[in-house]
Amino acid sequence: MSGRCAWIASAIVMLATSWASAEAPIVGGRTPRSIGRAGTGTASDDGAGALLVNPAAIARRDAARIQLGVAFLDDELYYLSSATAPAARDQSSSRLVPIVGIEGAVGNWLLGAAFITSARSERQFRRPARIPANELGNAFQYRYAGLGGSLRRDTLVVGVARRVTDGVAIGLSAGASRVALTESRRLWAGNTSRVDRTTMLPERAGDPVQDVEVAFAAADLFSPTATLGVLVAPGDSRVELAASVNWSAPARVEGEVGAAAVPQMGNMTAPIQPHVASDASASLELQQPITLRTGARWLGERWIAEVGGDLWIMPRGSAAPRWQIEGVRLTDSTIVGSPREVTLAELPSRVSARTHGAIRGALDVELIPGFLWATGGYAFTSGGTARSRLSPTFGDLGGHTMALGLEANAGGFTVTLGWARTWSIKEPEPVSRWRLDNPFGSGDAMVPAGTYDGSTDMIGLSLDAELYAPD
Repeated sequence: MSGRCAWIASAIVMLATSWASAEAPIVGGRTPRSIGRAGTGTASDDGAGALLVNPAAIARRDAARIQLGVAFLDDELYYLSSATAPAARDQSSSRLVPIVGIEGAVGNWLLGAAFITSARSERQFRRPARIPANELGNAFQYRYAGLGGSLRRDTLVVGVARRVTDGVAIGLSAGASRVALTESRRLWAGNTSRVDRTTMLPERAGDPVQDVEVAFAAADLFSPTATLGVLVAPGDSRVELAASVNWSAPARVEGEVGAAAVPQMGNMTAPIQPHVASDASASLELQQPITLRTGARWLGERWIAEVGGDLWIMPRGSAAPRWQIEGVRLTDSTIVGSPREVTLAELPSRVSARTHGAIRGALDVELIPGFLWATGGYAFTSGGTARSRLSPTFGDLGGHTMALGLEANAGGFTVTLGWARTWSIKEPEPVSRWRLDNPFGSGDAMVPAGTYDGSTDMIGLSLDAELYAPD
C-alpha cells in the first residue's frame, strides 16, 4: 500500500499541471502575442491560437505560415487560515506551455492545424510528510481543502476558414484533447460520539490523529472540442468586429487512487488504516464550459485599439464534481476487538467552477514604421470559483491583468514577445462548503475558513515565418 501511495504522489509531481477556468492558470489558446495584450485577440490574433479562439481570423492572410512558440506560467496562491496561523504558499515551479501551428490557402479556403497546451495549472503546498499527527498544530489547516492539484489539457486542432464576401469570413475548427488531472488531500475518519481515553473528552472533528491522506492521478485521452467564429473586416473601414463560440465535451478522467495512514507519535500504529486493492481505480467527470467571445478593433494610422469580452458558461455539476472510487477500504481499529470498516466509494473533488467572464482592452503603437510595434493591455476577470468553494489547489480568484509586448517584422518573419501579470482579488472565505468528508458518517465539520490571495506571471515568445506567399 505504501508503495502505491508513493507512486501516486510521484505522479502528482510529474504531471505538473486548476481546472479553474481562470485567466491565469488556463491559457485557452492564448499565444505570446495575446499574452502581451492581456488576452485580447478575438479579432486580431490570426495564428495558431486563433484555431481555439476564433478560427475565422486565419482568413486574414493567404500566405503559408508556421508558428513556433513557448510560454512560461508561474501561478502563485497564498492561503492564511487565521492571524495566528502560519501562511501557506504554493511551492510549485513555473510551467512550460508549447505552441506549434501551420496555416495556408487551398483555393478559396484557408486551412490550419495546431498543437497547443491549452490549459496548464499546478499548485503544490507544503505537506505534513513524516510530522506526527499530534505535532501538526495549526500549520496545516488547509490539509482537508487540498495539499496538491494539477490540470493539463494538450489539444490537437484543425480548422478551416473562408471569406464569404470581401469583408466577412467564417471559420470552424475541431480538435481533441488529452486531459490529465491530479489531486491530493486529507479526509477525517474519526468518531465524535466516542470518548478519547487520553483526554476523557469526545473526539474532536478534525483531530489529525484520525486523518487519512488520499491521492488521485487520472486522464482522459480523447476529449473533443469545436469552435465556430466570424470576422467582419471591410477593407474600406477602420472598424473590425469578431465573435466566436467554443464547445468542449466533459472530460471523463480515469486512473489511479492511493490512500495512506498518517504518521503517529512514537511510530505508533495509526488508528485509521486504508486498504488499497491492486486494481483500485478512480474516475471523475470534469465539466467544460461553453465559451462566448467577442471583439472589436479600430485601425489608426500608427496605432490600433482593440476591446473584447469573454463569457464562460458552466453546466450543472461543475460546482462540486465527485470522484468515483473502487478498491479502497478504511478500517478504524481505535477500539480493540471492535473494529469498524467502510468502503470508500466516492469523495468530493476540490475542483469547482462557476459561470464567469472577462473584459479586455489592448493598444498597439508603431515604434518603427514597417518593423517594430509595442503592445499593452488590461483585463479584468471575475472569479471562476464561488467563495464558499475556494480551495488552495483549484481556487480561481480572478483578478486584474496588465500586459506589455513587442512585435518585430522583417523579411516574412515576425518575432513576438509578450509579458503579463495578474493580481488576484483577495478573497476572505468566512464559511466553506467543503467538509472533512468522514466516510464513516460519525461526525463531520466544515474545513477551516481562510483568506486567499495570489498572482500569476506569464511570458511568451514566438516566431511566425511565411513559407510561401501567393502573388
